[in-house]
Amino acid sequence: MIATNPSTGDVRCSTRTTTGTVVTVPAGRVLCADIFIAASVSVAGTATPRVSVSGGGTGVEPAASTIVHQLSMTGLALTTVAQSGMIEIVCRAGDADMTLDFNTGGASSASVTINGFLL
Repeated sequence: MIATNPSTGDVRCSTRTTTGTVVTVPAGRVLCADIFIAASVSVAGTATPRVSVSGGGTGVEPAASTIVHQLSMTGLALTTVAQSGMIEIVCRAGDADMTLDFNTGGASSASVTINGFLL
């Protein structure tokens, strides 16, 4: 992560266990953050919990709809499969607010935590 002293009000920390917005990045700002996803699947099939970019207007980086972190796991009948992972990201909002949105992706249980700061 980038070493800096964020200004007051620029630290972003959030967690959720359901599909929806996790963090909002104001227009023209950059978010440097760690994303941690933990999930399990207890039925046969594939689950893909993920965090993706939404909105951000012109100049958003990475582009809207880009998945910035995802787990992919295959569940087995009568067995629970669990997985977790962390990644560092840098995202820039364009001329509109950008959000990082979580989708449980069919997991039986899933959570996401994002900790970071704005530049």
